[in-house]
Amino acid sequence: LAYLGMAGALLHILNHSFFKPLLFFGSGVIIHATGTREMNLMGGLAKGMPKTALLFLTGSIAICGIPPLNGFVSEFLLYLGFFSQLQAATLAYLALLAPLLALAGGLAVLAFTKLYGSVFLGTPRSQGAAHPHESGWQMLLPMALLALLCLLIGIVPQLAIRFVSPAIAAFTPEIALV
Repeated sequence: LAYLGMAGALLHILNHSFFKPLLFFGSGVIIHATGTREMNLMGGLAKGMPKTALLFLTGSIAICGIPPLNGFVSEFLLYLGFFSQLQAATLAYLALLAPLLALAGGLAVLAFTKLYGSVFLGTPRSQGAAHPHESGWQMLLPMALLALLCLLIGIVPQLAIRFVSPAIAAFTPEIALV
């Protein structure tokens, strides 16, 4: 339980350091292309900005904890540690906490579905959104590297676990795996 909890928590922190900057960089690219921060004035940007749309979609899927990206791996470890500790006496906690966990995940999916749909899908709702321009490689390369890391950790989570294992060993040497 302790190893799963520590590994899941540290991996979750690491994962946030990949998909959150990806989404922030994507937001900057969108603002740069449209000249506005108002989501209601956007729409249809995927047609003029396909690379940005794909990279932003990758970040959105990762932050929602959907496989095969990195957010799923750390959330899975946290949930596995939580559910493996439950016993017959604590089933009441499961009855209360499982719906809350599902609600939190569902709200993230709803929020990022609305965000992506409002910005990238549909028809343009302003002059800036009607004529977007894809950013140069200088803005897309950092996003692509972060998206690649999100995918890599999702597909090969052992690499990330190996990366956080020394920190787990430093905090709790009695639970560290050899």
